[in-house]
Parts: sequence; C-alpha cells; structure tokens
Amino acid sequence: MAHWFHRNPLKATVPLNFDLGRQASTSSARKLCSDIRVARAQLLDLLRDPSHDVVVVKKATEKYISYLEGFITAVEDSKTSPEQPQQQMGEDVGKMTLQDTDHAEAGRSSGESKLRNAVKITWTNSLGGKNIYQYDFIFEKINMLFNIALWLTKHAAKLASSSVEISEDEAKEVHRSLREAAGIFKHIQDNILHKLYETPGDGCDLDQRILSAYEIQCKAEAQEVTLARAIELKHTPSLVAALAIETSKLFASADDALKSLDEKLVMKWRKYFQFKSVFYESYAHCYNGNTLLAKDKGGQAVRSLKEGMALFHKAEDLAKEYAKTKGPGVVAKPQQHPFFLRLGPIVHRILEKTERENGMIYHEKVPEEVPEIESKMKFGLANPVEYEVPSKNPEWTAAVYKGFVVSSTDKKVDDKDDTVKPVKEVPVEQTDKHPGNTTGCTVS
Repeated sequence: MAHWFHRNPLKATVPLNFDLGRQASTSSARKLCSDIRVARAQLLDLLRDPSHDVVVVKKATEKYISYLEGFITAVEDSKTSPEQPQQQMGEDVGKMTLQDTDHAEAGRSSGESKLRNAVKITWTNSLGGKNIYQYDFIFEKINMLFNIALWLTKHAAKLASSSVEISEDEAKEVHRSLREAAGIFKHIQDNILHKLYETPGDGCDLDQRILSAYEIQCKAEAQEVTLARAIELKHTPSLVAALAIETSKLFASADDALKSLDEKLVMKWRKYFQFKSVFYESYAHCYNGNTLLAKDKGGQAVRSLKEGMALFHKAEDLAKEYAKTKGPGVVAKPQQHPFFLRLGPIVHRILEKTERENGMIYHEKVPEEVPEIESKMKFGLANPVEYEVPSKNPEWTAAVYKGFVVSSTDKKVDDKDDTVKPVKEVPVEQTDKHPGNTTGCTVS
C-alpha cells in the first residue's frame, strides 16, 4: 500500500489534576476526581504512539469521556436552575471573567452540570499559534475528541506507510480509522461546537473551516484506500477513473475550506491538498484514456492520456513546493514516495500504447478539448462513521454529585497564558530502522 499522508501535530494540553479543593466535599467526590485525573493522563499517554491497538485507545477514550460527562451534564435528582445560559460572543478566545462565570452559574440549564465551569482548561492548536483556553468542560471534551480523531488519522498513516504490502484486514482498518476520524470531526461541528459559551477565534482548531478541512481530508484519504483496492483487484478503468476524480474533488474541497485563513498558518497543509487533488486528477485521466480506447475512441483517448501526463508533472511540481513550504506537519518529499513514483510509468506506458494504436488503427484527430470523465458514483465513496457518545460513568451517582459544592467565591479566574509542552510523538514512519527506505518521509 505504502500511502503517504500529511499529518499535523497532536494538540498538547496543560495537565488537569481535578483538584477542586473544598468543592469536592466528600471522599467519594474526591475519589472520582482522582479517577478522572488518572484516566485523562493514561489516554494522553496512549495518543503519543500511533502504533497502539485501536481497541485499547477506544476503551481509554470511552472511559475518560464517560467520566467527563458528569462535569458537563447534571446527575439526576440534583437541583438545577431552569434557564438556558446565553452564548457569550467576544473577540478574545478563552477569556471568561469572574462576573461571566457567575452569570453562567445563575443561568445554568436544568440538564447542565454545576461543575461545567469549575477549572481553566488550556490546549494548543494542531497548526500552531496562540494557545486556546476556556473555563468549560465542553471545551475539554471537544479538544480531547479532536485529538482522538487526529490519533486515528496517524494510526491509519502508520499502517499505510508500511514498507511491506499490508494485509486486507490492515487495509480495512486504515479505511475504518479514517472514516471514524471523519465522524468525530463531523460530530464536533454538528453536535457540540454550538454549546460552547464562547465563540472560538479565527484560525484555531475549533474554527469551522479547519474542522471542515479535517473532515474532508479524512474522507478523501479513505477514498484513496478504496481506489488502491480497486486498482489492485483490477476493476474496470471507468470505475477507477470515477473514483479517482471524486477523490480529486474532495481534496480540492479541503483546500477551498482553508482559502480564507492566514497563509502562514495553513499554506503547507494546502499544498498537500493541492498536490493530492492534481495527482488523483492525473490518475482519473489516465484510466479514462484506457476506457475511451476500449470504446474505439482513439483520438479522445490520446487527449485524455496527454492531460494525465501534464497533470502528473504538475503534481510533481506541487510536491516539490510542499517540501519547501514551512509549516506544521511532516518533513517529506512526496515526489520520492513509492505511491507517487508508481503513477508516472503507468501514464507513460498507456499513452505510448494509445498513440501507437490511434496511429495504426483509428487515425483519429486528437481534440483540443479534454474528454469529460463520467462519474455517477453510487458506491465506493467513503462516508463518516457516526460517533457514539458514551453514557455517563456509573460512578456518577446522585450522592457523589451532591458531594460537590460549588460557589462563586471558589472561582479563581486566570487570564495568563499557560506554558504547554509539545507532545513527544512516536513518528509514523521509523526511517532509522529502514536505511534503504525511499518513502521520502523523515518525521511525522
């Protein structure tokens, strides 16, 4: 398989000790705080390594999120106020004054936990820039799920980058992981983001444009796996061409999602999308040429193959631009990667064959207009796997919840920027173990 995927760094965060002091007034409340602190630390440690078993990571995720739910939604039989809090609109990301938290407490909805704004939570952005923070456990949930989705993409990349041919089961796991990551990004956008008190700032990870780009990227990369499978099983050239053009369109859509953002922040990421879009457009025209030749349309077949070759050279130029562009992500030369190097000879060989047959058999004029690629795909397109929210941990009983006593005098609002250490990630591709590796990737 040996696919290459661009990966942005994992988000880092300030450790949360869940030490609520006098607010945790009973031993059972303090024990729950201790349990969720351990669960968070264990999950973050697992995310450092993309080679971990996906089942292990999912179990750790479910455990932590189930604990977190009690800090977001109230436990039954607890007393809460009837009104829904108003969303705070403001330019400063992550700032909530003491007066704001008092208002949020007074306007808390009947289903909302009294602990929702108990502590300050800080995360970095996967694209760099200023840290983001809020006094909101929904903010914590969104950022942690964001990191889980990033891990799933890195896990997929780890499997796909193997120097040996991966098994069918591993290919399915790559495909599933990418679709699950897309489902998480979609869940954040559709079901959680609007619940934040504060509006995320432009260019941070919770910007709709960035979330959308991640979701589309995951769907596009899942379709790459489908396309590779179709080629391996020697499906019809028309099917391969249709899959390739749809995949190209997805990468172009991901690039479009980032157009209005600061170039310094997203240019390297955009070069990846542009490269992949043009690369798969080249694939599409290559296989469409084969389809046209089989229909005895020699001139159109030649034109399609020539377009495929021109796009292949354009993709090569974009790959070199990607390698030179500064920004977060891998240090790679995709033009040296096997998945890219395989396409050039295929296009060249089919073009020579098509020109030869058109010259000897069909004698058709090569049109100036590029033949359209038919694509009415009803199957093979990758859809996100819907994220299932775990239920609240059974340790959250009404008695435990009542053991937390919250008052405005306990809140200490801190507006200073926290120092966050980057995550020490295990690289996706261990090139030091393969001295002869020609993947073009050095770190992830």
